[in-house]
Amino acid sequence: MPPTLAAETTAPFVVSPRDTSRLPGAGHDGGRSKGEQLELATAQSSARAGVSPVQLLGKLPVRGLVLVVSVALAYNYSLETLARGLSLQTPLAYLALVPLIALLLGAINFRLQPNLRPIHDRQVDWIVGLFLIAVAGSINLLLPSAYSADFWLHRIDMLGLPFFSAGMIALLYGTRRLWALRWAVAFLFLAWPDPYVTVLAAAIGTSTDVALAAVGATLQVMPVAQPLGNATFLVTHGNDQFSLAVGSACSGINSLVGFGIIGAAFNTVLTGGIVRRILWLAAGLLVVGQLNVLRIDLIFLAGWAFGEPFAIDVLHPFAGIVVFGIGALAMLSLAPFFGLRIPEPPVKDPTAAPVPAVVNRPPARPRRRWLRIAAPMAVSLVLAVLLAVPDASFAHYDSLVDAFGHPTLGAIDPNAVAITGWQAAPSSSFDQASSYFGPHATWERVPFSSDGGSAAGPSSVYLDVIRTDDAGSLAAYGVEACYNFHGFNQVSNDSADVGAGVQAKVASFRSPIAGTDWSILWWEWPYDAGGQTRFERLVLLAPLDAVDQPGGTDTQATFLAAESTLKSLAGTIVAAGMANTAPATDSATQP
Repeated sequence: MPPTLAAETTAPFVVSPRDTSRLPGAGHDGGRSKGEQLELATAQSSARAGVSPVQLLGKLPVRGLVLVVSVALAYNYSLETLARGLSLQTPLAYLALVPLIALLLGAINFRLQPNLRPIHDRQVDWIVGLFLIAVAGSINLLLPSAYSADFWLHRIDMLGLPFFSAGMIALLYGTRRLWALRWAVAFLFLAWPDPYVTVLAAAIGTSTDVALAAVGATLQVMPVAQPLGNATFLVTHGNDQFSLAVGSACSGINSLVGFGIIGAAFNTVLTGGIVRRILWLAAGLLVVGQLNVLRIDLIFLAGWAFGEPFAIDVLHPFAGIVVFGIGALAMLSLAPFFGLRIPEPPVKDPTAAPVPAVVNRPPARPRRRWLRIAAPMAVSLVLAVLLAVPDASFAHYDSLVDAFGHPTLGAIDPNAVAITGWQAAPSSSFDQASSYFGPHATWERVPFSSDGGSAAGPSSVYLDVIRTDDAGSLAAYGVEACYNFHGFNQVSNDSADVGAGVQAKVASFRSPIAGTDWSILWWEWPYDAGGQTRFERLVLLAPLDAVDQPGGTDTQATFLAAESTLKSLAGTIVAAGMANTAPATDSATQP
């Protein structure tokens, strides 16, 4: 029998598991109605017994669960600090919602684009994914030691969150899905607090002034409160009078930031022109601002009608979130008037002809299919565990800076520093501070002398305290640069953890001419000067008087003993500074 005839005899036709149109006796629609075709498809699906584990993993959102768990594990402390901010009266409290909104945007993307064609080159997915994860790992592993307290002041850890999430998506779902989720990943950058701090510093005052002007105008029509000045209003309830102050947190800036975040999320989903989206977002900010003025008026009205306890203890805690929710829902319902709409997910037509299977492709081996599915998930969890350790270690910054990059320390008073075994002399000031570190900078020095209790280490140490509102000046005029400029020879360079996550730098220098060798230790940190962030550099200097100069008779052991003494003194000063968490009274602070 010819081969072609044998093939026709053994396999007269080939039928796809989901294709009944080519069965014998079936016409174009198999001679059945749509309802009958649906029943037949359901029956055939139920008849296929024995679902393999690989098919089961494909039906369950296992990869999605691994993605969420990996991100939550790798950034456990970073996300925890944002969540803690939800209970605070600060515009940055809404940043805790950013990861949840990004997750929701990702779920919406899966609904709108359920069937992306995969790239059958998993090497590309692995290269892209591991590179992005390496970027996130470099941020959390390398930058803390380089930036010390400034790392948490600027919350640089949150910059790694989008890179890590993107890398995980590439590993688990592939680069094509990563591109489809690009807006959800980019949305995670909005969880970085540092840009808000810069913008809000200038916007809070304006927002408060606008809100007070609007409230004052409404009180002309509804005189339930009397302005007293300084954002304070007098409310009369019967025979009782009490005052209510409209602070910056109550001025509406919180709601404006919150709607800005949610509006940005909606803009990644709504379809329409970019100009229409911007107009819709601007209108939403205006509506939310007006609703906040209404909220303040309602609190005044409640105090006038029912008294202070009802206005402050009952209405005030919930009025803000209720008004904000009403504004957000109202703007979402008004989106069609701006020519915007929410796209609908594609509906699968059960009567549509199935996509023909790829011919001449050998089926994958079960073990290989297991590896292709399980390996990325296993690698993702391992990498998440590795990054979870350094992220959890960021807890030691809590005593220096809060979750949103605000300093929690006061300034160190050099004349109040008390160190056991050392006697302090009165401080002196340097006029050069303003020349190097800005017009509002100060520079004080306190000499300390040992009481002779220990023969090891230097007998005298100086403590320099430099304060400035210009962090860039501290970087421009570094300690090492000063010694190098004067020709000192550096003999050691090290760092030391002196507490609270502060990485101090330690160095020793030999004098180039007849003079004194030095061992020095210094660190920089931010402090709260009456609500303003300023910066402080503390330098411990130990003079080492050599017998014969030049030539440097001080031995390496002498330098090591001096550096050890400085590390011990620095730890004592840092521990004392941790106790001073109240805002400092600083004469150089600008209003």
